[in-house]
Amino acid sequence: MVPLRLTFGNPMHREMLRRLGALWTPTLWVLDRGAHEFRRETGYLEPSDLHSVLSEGIALALVSGGRAPEAEKVLDRAIGHYDAVYGAKKGSWAASLRYWRGAVGYLRSGDHVALDAWWDQVRAIDGDGPWARRCV
Repeated sequence: MVPLRLTFGNPMHREMLRRLGALWTPTLWVLDRGAHEFRRETGYLEPSDLHSVLSEGIALALVSGGRAPEAEKVLDRAIGHYDAVYGAKKGSWAASLRYWRGAVGYLRSGDHVALDAWWDQVRAIDGDGPWARRCV
């Protein structure tokens, strides 16, 4: 991963910001070498939220590259970190990380039971929120 800071005030950055579809700053992207976007988040993030966004983006890039076992490990570490900071199973990041952990595990194994177990956690955390509504 390579950090890159682009600003609207710098004329040399404007083309890249336009290509990425930046509307506001700060915006964080997780991109691969070909500039394929795996995750985007706009606005200030607390450090643990930043960790969650980066972990989610890295995991999605890994699974896209056929590296699902590594993606699962990234998500497992992110879930552990988030739960340690904010308390187990609270907040939308807790839900999104578990959603993707279930999806990545299913893509690797095809195990519906494991997917349902992860998504049951999402529903318990998110209630009728947007992550729980995706678990169908």
